[in-house]
Amino acid sequence: MILSKLDAAIYPFIKLATRIVEELEASLGLETILSPNSEILHRGIERIREAIYSKSTSVCRTDLDVEILSHPVALMIIKASQNTKLANLYAEAEKNKVLFNLLGEGIEKIMALAEDGFGWHVVRINDKLALRFDEYLKASVNLLDPYWKLVNRKLKDGYVELTKRDLCRLIAEAYRERILQRLYSKEDVDLPEHLKPLIEELNREVEVLKPKVDISSIQGEYEPSAFPPCIAKLLREAEEGKNLPHMARFTLASFMISIGKKPEEIIDIFRRLPDFDEHKTMYHLRHIAGQIGSRIKYVPPSCATLRTFNLCPSGDELCLKIKHPLAYYNYKLKLMRKRGHEKASK
Repeated sequence: MILSKLDAAIYPFIKLATRIVEELEASLGLETILSPNSEILHRGIERIREAIYSKSTSVCRTDLDVEILSHPVALMIIKASQNTKLANLYAEAEKNKVLFNLLGEGIEKIMALAEDGFGWHVVRINDKLALRFDEYLKASVNLLDPYWKLVNRKLKDGYVELTKRDLCRLIAEAYRERILQRLYSKEDVDLPEHLKPLIEELNREVEVLKPKVDISSIQGEYEPSAFPPCIAKLLREAEEGKNLPHMARFTLASFMISIGKKPEEIIDIFRRLPDFDEHKTMYHLRHIAGQIGSRIKYVPPSCATLRTFNLCPSGDELCLKIKHPLAYYNYKLKLMRKRGHEKASK
């Protein structure tokens, strides 16, 4: 099977992606790629911040050369940061993106990606998939669930039987390990001086990743009039059918889930988006809700992060005192309750 340039953008571990990166680096030069106004650098930074705040990276299809080259640029920046937490966040986010896309591919395509990217020998045995046992052992070594232990798998003629989802998970995990190996290698990275403040900023963002906001008191209360301006704007744009970027969708979904809405209750919010796909949208919503994947329930990004992604509109007076959308909602709800009690007592 011939893999395309789009495949190289979605699956950076295939040979075509490596070849395109080498050709672009040779023609453009590292100085141009990492220059302050470089689209490639901008996309690489955006990719890192997607990993930090939404635990998955998106695929920007507008310029595939930029998208393909942004991955090694992101790796260079993370390696220079010497931040283990950032390295793990990025590797996990890239794994999540790859797994999500693999699950939507056909069997033949997945087998081709496994062979091209990792040299695996995947075969069909009686309408089932199977991977050579030594390759299976290497790929599953970090999967600690008993489900993956060789003694719990069917073995035939030196091949381990797999489902389609099993194979997708193993490919995604192998990709994560490849990223970490590259990030933890002893190879030195010498980046331009102008990137040092950015690296320091990214390190600070990772350190304050967990927003200090109590959501226990607001779960189950749905009051749109108390939404912060950023969420109200995103909700309005979604209802108007605008094509929201990845971080905007994550922010809106994680906010709704944080206030107690279930994935099946909020999927209609995204139904008018131009590229709406019910299966993919529900998968993302369930992932954000902690029902699948890492089982971590995600909260929306802080106000500072939303400003970084240009998702913070001109706010109201309350915004000046608040650092997180959920804190805004919590405060506004309390204010509305207080006014309601005062009105009732008169």
